[in-house]
Amino acid sequence: MNLTEFLSRATQCSGLPGNEQEVAAFMREAFAPYCEQVQVDALQNMIAHLPGEGGGPKIYVCAHLDEIGLIVTGIEDDGCLRFSQMGGVDPRILPASEVNVLCDPPLHGVIGAKPPHILSEADRKKNYRREDLYIDVGYPAEEVRKRVSIGDRVQLTGPLTQLSGDYVACKTLDDRACCAILYLCAQALSQMRHKADVYLVCSSQEEVGSRGAKTSVYAVDPDLAIAIDVTHADMPDCAADETHDIDKACFTCGPNIHPRMLDAVLGVAKDIHVEHELSACSGETWTDAAELQISRVGVPTVLMELPLKYMHTTVETISLRTLREQARLLAAYIASLDENWEDTICF
Repeated sequence: MNLTEFLSRATQCSGLPGNEQEVAAFMREAFAPYCEQVQVDALQNMIAHLPGEGGGPKIYVCAHLDEIGLIVTGIEDDGCLRFSQMGGVDPRILPASEVNVLCDPPLHGVIGAKPPHILSEADRKKNYRREDLYIDVGYPAEEVRKRVSIGDRVQLTGPLTQLSGDYVACKTLDDRACCAILYLCAQALSQMRHKADVYLVCSSQEEVGSRGAKTSVYAVDPDLAIAIDVTHADMPDCAADETHDIDKACFTCGPNIHPRMLDAVLGVAKDIHVEHELSACSGETWTDAAELQISRVGVPTVLMELPLKYMHTTVETISLRTLREQARLLAAYIASLDENWEDTICF
């Protein structure tokens, strides 16, 4: 399938933290034609293996497949649902949203809130709190209680929308767009000769603590690792050091990142003319890279980031050209690894 079809299908799969079965199954099906072995493990990590010709390192590359969302915590007497959040959901984006309650069968609902006409003057000056919001599925309480249980997951909705040029907007591009980078990389590597033993992983539960990366990297036990996640693209009224050019690949530097390995990746980027910029992080990156770096005895790790506007909303926006360029760079870097790979990380 092409990139647009992949993103359209991947972003609509359900994959709330701890319940990533549907999106993991989609990833397994998508990657299978390009990999020797594809499996989904006990934590719903999708692990695709592309053996090399030998002599190169074992490299682990991951992007997370889970998404932010909600979880049902109560049912009101009028049938409306109260909820809590899974991952970083900003309650200000929720009023007027459409959602899918993932019971059996799923229910479509809307998130309501008191309109300004009946709010007090003091309340009109406040931001919405999650505790003040609710999901209306259109059924009376008796019917809702038959169909919905406490703990049912709730997925936000938002279709893939083509904007002008090479830009698209959608829910869950954090981080399904980065899974698409792995997908394009798998396609490219299947047509290339490479010595590295490659594991491409769509990891679970990143939004609640990088649990899938922690377990899957321990199982793979790689020599090198790359995490791929989103970062904030330029938006109006943002500080220059907080956002990045949406049309360039972004790489983090700091204590979470191996400096020599980063130099090697950036060297390949320069050689093949991939535009990029750096982002400084003085501590933990709060991505899967944090867990990869300290797995077992430690793994040299790089973090590649895809600039994205409006993170953790249903209209996250990216450049498809930047995504493709990052996939091209990832495949080229992996193909560059040979018997002398240790020279690129030794001080």
